[in-house]
Amino acid sequence: MCELQILLVIVRIMMWVSAVKYKPSAVSATLRHLSHTTVSRSSFRTDSNVETDEISSSNDPWSPTLLSDTVYIRTPNSLRSHPLPGYRLSYSPLYEAPGSKYVAMMKRLTLSFAVLGCYGAKLFYESAQFDDLYALATLVGCWTPTAVVQYKTKDYVTRIFRLYSKDKPQTLENLVNDEKLILEKLNATGGRTYNCLVNVDSSLQLDKPPKWSRPYSSWKDIEPTTGKTRHFYVADDMGGVKMDRLWGIVEHNSGVDNGRYIK
Repeated sequence: MCELQILLVIVRIMMWVSAVKYKPSAVSATLRHLSHTTVSRSSFRTDSNVETDEISSSNDPWSPTLLSDTVYIRTPNSLRSHPLPGYRLSYSPLYEAPGSKYVAMMKRLTLSFAVLGCYGAKLFYESAQFDDLYALATLVGCWTPTAVVQYKTKDYVTRIFRLYSKDKPQTLENLVNDEKLILEKLNATGGRTYNCLVNVDSSLQLDKPPKWSRPYSSWKDIEPTTGKTRHFYVADDMGGVKMDRLWGIVEHNSGVDNGRYIK
């Protein structure tokens, strides 16, 4: 968790530096603007305000045709998303990740750095003044951050939606007995998301404690059609009572009692 927070802080600093563009006039103007701006509760922006327009997603709970829109899901053995007939999304997400846009920015920056590294390695390789070892070192140095970011954040969940059946009445029994969730993940480029269908059953459990050698993950489940274990990183203490209920179910399935499980 600490490693992810450090990476997010670095991305914020890079975004601020790129906005200022090293101009003293821009810095002074920014300071003057901040000194004359009254910080109020309504105008203050925090990391919990996820700007979903920066990340392309097929999930639009504000769509006027939400009841007829098709939900697309991706299975572990497929690179493409497939339609899930008979279901619709909830009108609002149960959970919104606080660092979605920063994780997406990290993916884009490291990929851009890797592409520039390929060009630099090509120049070293074609130059007669440098040994081929310089080209190899450039490739390794530029692609290592990309590999680390892709590996550590591959299970990062941006939003969670509840699925509702179009053919069944929305009674408490129908919602609880066959509860399904859509967990939205970022793709490798950080520009789009894809959906994972998760059943709220006994297979949804807490993941192992975090280690530096493993990707960030807090939940895990078994995909019913393939039998493969999937991992998800969902931040705790986000989403209010609705997410506390889900956390209680996950903890109960894992044999953990933190007082959030409701029978």
